[in-house]
Order: sequence, then structure tokens, then C-alpha cells
Amino acid sequence: MGTEPTASAAAAAGGGGGRGALLIALLAVAAAFIPVAESSCPRDNSLVKDINKMYQSDYGREGFSHITIAGALAHGMKEVEVWLQTFGPGKRTPIHRHSCEEVFVVLKGKGTLLLGSSSMKYPGQPQEIPVVQNSTFSVPVNDPHQVWNSDEHEDLQVLVIISRPPVKIFTYDDWSVPHTAAKLKFPYFWDEDCLSAPKDEL
Repeated sequence: MGTEPTASAAAAAGGGGGRGALLIALLAVAAAFIPVAESSCPRDNSLVKDINKMYQSDYGREGFSHITIAGALAHGMKEVEVWLQTFGPGKRTPIHRHSCEEVFVVLKGKGTLLLGSSSMKYPGQPQEIPVVQNSTFSVPVNDPHQVWNSDEHEDLQVLVIISRPPVKIFTYDDWSVPHTAAKLKFPYFWDEDCLSAPKDEL
């Protein structure tokens, strides 16, 4: 059945033009069988989605997994964004801050929230706050922080809700780096395929 459109296209073109039409039709049929890489920015505005079928990546960080469950760029969210993140034993986020609200729900495992201060010139010695399964915690706007899977055996899995997406993230090499020397990463790794131009406000 796949050859019928090709023959029809060739007959419709007639004469020498038929060969060109036949070639175009053959290329179209061949293209249908070429596998297409799964997009990391699938535009999906459906009401119900299967998390197991959503795009997942480690974004170059071994022992880490990120899924944007409901995002501004891929799903049209306006006010909030929801992520599912999994950290292998000993893995942690970079030290970072952002000018949005952030809430975590610990689905599995246990870990440590390291929380610095935005009231000094640099983050300072962070508080170490233990978190466990079924606990929830929020990070104050612009406070430098780091989420660490301090368990040696089990994954830490968290649901993350942020406001004002897409997020602008400032990263620190360590806790003594002045806030003014933090490095802006925007768009962030999981937004790079969806957003090529920077957002013009913080």
C-alpha cells in the first residue's frame, strides 16, 4: 500500500516531471521510517499525562534525574512549575539561588538541605537541615541553598514546585563566594531546548 501514493504522484506529474515527483514521493516514504530523537522540549498541553512517558535526563550529571512534570515552556504554565528529581546516594545540587519561591516534597529517601543567607555579602556557613520521606520544606527567595542526598544507600526523590517560571539560577563554587560573583545560568539546562532567548526580567 505504501507504493500507491508514489505511483499516483508520478502519473499525475506526467512526462519528465514524473521522475522528479517519483523521487520526492520516495524520499517522503523513506523519511517516515527514519527514527526521530525524542525531544527534550515536547509541547504537551493535554490535561492528563503519564509521568513514565515524559522526557527524563541527567543533563550531564551522573546519578541525577530530572523530569519537568508541568512547565512554562513545554506545557504553558504561567505561575508555577513542577519537577520530579531523583538524586543517587551522595549526589547534590550545585550551591545556587533564584528569585522565586520553591517548595520541596520528599517522596522517597532522606537527605540534607544546606541553607545559606542572602542577608550577608556571601552565603556563609550553611545551616544543615535534615529532611526525610513525607516531609516538605521551602526555600526563602534568593537564599543560597543546596539539596544533598546524604544517604549512602538509597535514592532521594523530591517533587519541586517553583514560582515565576522559567527559573533563572545563580550558582556558587562554594559558600564563601560573594553573591555578586555568583554565575547566572539562564536558560537552565532543562530549558535550553525550549528557550533560546533570555527572559528580560529577574
